[in-house]
Amino acid sequence: MDLQGKKTGRTSVVVLTLASAFAGAILGAVVQNEINGPRRPLEMAVGLLGLTVIGLSAAVVAMTRSTQHAVEGLSQILDITVRCQMLQDVNRYRAPGDDLVVRAFQEAEREILVLDRVTDEGVRPDVQMQSNVMAWHLDAILDRVEKAGIRYRRYCQVPDTSKPFGGDQPGLQAENTFVRHCLRMCEMHAAGRDVSLRVTPTTFPYKFLIVDRKILILQLQELRETDDGRWEPRTRCELVISDPRGQLIQHFLAMWVELEGHHKTRSLDARSSEMVALAAAGRTRAAG
Repeated sequence: MDLQGKKTGRTSVVVLTLASAFAGAILGAVVQNEINGPRRPLEMAVGLLGLTVIGLSAAVVAMTRSTQHAVEGLSQILDITVRCQMLQDVNRYRAPGDDLVVRAFQEAEREILVLDRVTDEGVRPDVQMQSNVMAWHLDAILDRVEKAGIRYRRYCQVPDTSKPFGGDQPGLQAENTFVRHCLRMCEMHAAGRDVSLRVTPTTFPYKFLIVDRKILILQLQELRETDDGRWEPRTRCELVISDPRGQLIQHFLAMWVELEGHHKTRSLDARSSEMVALAAAGRTRAAG
């Protein structure tokens, strides 16, 4: 799969040399401690993965714009290729083809798995993404479902799975692009497409997507203070990681399976009360 980036500052390579060296030293100590300890292999893998994510985050946050502009080509770590696109740059893209994430979706052959996140106020971390750019992302997935018949699963992490969109949640209601996407998912599911929308307890502090089990898209987030004094996660950038051997992806799949089997994870469809309410609210807005 070709994920060549534009040779401008808008699509930059993530340099992980120092972060990898730092994380490697920590990982060595952790591995020794965990091997001698009582924890299960899956718990150990998740713990190690957490350190990996921290290392990636540190690398991105520490990078200056001048460093990004100065480095071109690919950064090879074993068989893993990592590229970064900053949200502020994504919002300035002029066409879907400029976006690495859209291009990954457009080339999906078998499946797209998405672990999303919704806060107490119904806000997704990428809420500051321009609506047209968000539409590019979401439409590209549904287009592959319709044209290639791929499998599409989206799990939304929510504070309360019994009332995922309940109460006064202006953030979610305002995200009409995403709401319409979820409603369309339910319609496609009812029509027999291999599409599923589910809610699951908030467990992992980030959003990730897996394409064909070869491409990992990881949204790195930072906490920002809202006007009313609350702190909420906001997307800072997206890492597009090509991992053909699944060395890193296997750990994210383990997290996916963990949530898939959680007793509070449940499916939503066109008959679910939450989706009926969202559809009715959409019709009311359209009529108004």
